[in-house]
Amino acid sequence: MNDLEERLRAALNARAQTYEPDPHAWARITQRRPRRRPARWLLAALPVALLSVFVPALLNGGLGRNTAIDPTGIYQQLMKERTPLGKEAVVDNPSEGKPLRIWFARGKLGYPEICYVVERAAGEPYGACVNAVEWQQVDAWYVGSTERDGAATAMDWGLARQDVGAVAGVTEGGQEFPGTVRSLDGAPYRLWTVTYPSQEPMSRIRISDVKGKALGWWSRDGLAAPGGQPMSAPMELSQGISVRPYRMPRSKGGTQLTWWRHGAELASQSLGEADSVVTMSAQRDVIVGFARRDVARIEVSFDSGRTASVETRPDPWNLGIALFAATSPSDDPAEGRHITAYDTAGKQIWQHDEPARTPMYEADKVAGEVMTLPGTESSGRPVRIWFTQRSDEANQFCFTGGPAPNDSGMSGCSITFLQGSYPFQQATTYLPDPGADIYFGPALADWESVEAVLHDGRRVRASFLRGTGTPHPVWHVSVPRDTEVGGFIVKAKGKPDKQVPNYSKSCARQAARSEAAPQTLPAGITALLVPGCAAFWENGEIVPALPGQLPGARLSDLLDAAQPVQWISLKTAWYGYAPAGTAKVELRTKDGATATAEAVPDAWGQNVTLFAAPAPKGGTDETVALTGYDAGGKELWRYELP
Repeated sequence: MNDLEERLRAALNARAQTYEPDPHAWARITQRRPRRRPARWLLAALPVALLSVFVPALLNGGLGRNTAIDPTGIYQQLMKERTPLGKEAVVDNPSEGKPLRIWFARGKLGYPEICYVVERAAGEPYGACVNAVEWQQVDAWYVGSTERDGAATAMDWGLARQDVGAVAGVTEGGQEFPGTVRSLDGAPYRLWTVTYPSQEPMSRIRISDVKGKALGWWSRDGLAAPGGQPMSAPMELSQGISVRPYRMPRSKGGTQLTWWRHGAELASQSLGEADSVVTMSAQRDVIVGFARRDVARIEVSFDSGRTASVETRPDPWNLGIALFAATSPSDDPAEGRHITAYDTAGKQIWQHDEPARTPMYEADKVAGEVMTLPGTESSGRPVRIWFTQRSDEANQFCFTGGPAPNDSGMSGCSITFLQGSYPFQQATTYLPDPGADIYFGPALADWESVEAVLHDGRRVRASFLRGTGTPHPVWHVSVPRDTEVGGFIVKAKGKPDKQVPNYSKSCARQAARSEAAPQTLPAGITALLVPGCAAFWENGEIVPALPGQLPGARLSDLLDAAQPVQWISLKTAWYGYAPAGTAKVELRTKDGATATAEAVPDAWGQNVTLFAAPAPKGGTDETVALTGYDAGGKELWRYELP
């Protein structure tokens, strides 16, 4: 066997491994379409001289390019590490005149995803799987759009909660286009679509429940173009990826490339900030970027041994660059990679190593042991927790890892204990099914117990993890995934029990669905108590909520000498609740400006008074102190921010 034959055999083997048996789920939506079987092995019978024509293209694609150019093959590639979740939908795509196929799947770490395959009127089909986990406090949200240059009609689409009955697209001028909402058996969310003329682009969707009750709206900003001025028409590359230059006044060099696929932004790159031969962004399933004009091919090798190879294309806008886009064989954003650039003759002209991203604790001064959060060991990506100690600040409590739909997990650090604070975090695991929500946080030495209080009143006691050499123990409690936790009760030795509310993710949704009349306050503010939180509106628009009472308790139980008031300050108004008997609340800002709000008893029997007032004029919005007075002007309490 000669070298060419060996290369062909290796390439064919690699390509064959990208296909798997056609799952029954896909058969249901292709049963009316003729089967197209890729002639994988036909090349093996061709003469060697003719093989030399095919091999470079086959090897060039490798695993970095979508070698399955029919919808069934694309589906099989997408589902290699996923399992179907519910039935599929076939939707008319007005921009292409061909079907758009949409289905739900479980990702390799168990989280839900929404997948699609787009057939093209002129061009190869493409597909992708993206996050399907809900936005907090939203009833319906965008996933993608079929909008493209030259198409007279476009369709936006997205997901909605199960009780959403109608969605309408709204233009900037207020014109509405009715949408369609459908259920897919076994799927976690409903699917909505809105079709509209391309010259009348959408700005938002208006949402209603199954009974016709208005649930508010959601902006299209996530699919909108960047704030700059487009310099030219977009250019389309492989996998349905388009790129367009924008003139950005605040960007160094002034020119920014924005990459899109199916209406959703993939990445933005500034030409003026490029200081290397290749500028690349690696998303969870694609590689996009630009290079010096003499770069003809780019190869990306990952630490796992997987490789992507992609040819560049000259930009059509005379910017003096080459563009590239390819499917990425790696979905781990932390994986190390080796990037090599070649010219038209195949000569290497540049290379660069990007080491694997190390966990945050390797770069910080760690105080004691780095621990694994109990309950995440079998999740596919454990959560690591640790404390840091630096000379210029207090202890920090840090965490990283955990399964997440964007494959980046969770990460962050916070100062361990601020004035009157009880910090905690939430990690969600999906494996083993059905998964769990794990709450955790640092504890002081005198804490005797922590209990999670569920919305039905049940309590679940937390455990304590004590790492070697750590400045604090860590408490953690696990509940079944999607269980509503109202808050926590902390028992410390010799001190009253402390109630720590958990802001309800469903606050805005419950408030929108409530038939109860809200309580009217000054400054256009209204308030309504729903399970888990106190919801507020400003002139009919929902605004940030405040923590609500724990099950079986009252709002007044959240107030004490250390925290005598709960409030929020916006640019136009400030509002909150205070202990019963408070008749007036005074706010003072950092530069000395003041404002006064009249307080009235709450209508819900929660033993508090509610207050609201316009924001102080002429001052900053940084509040430094609040003071409460009774009806006779006597000071009842004072709260100064740390």
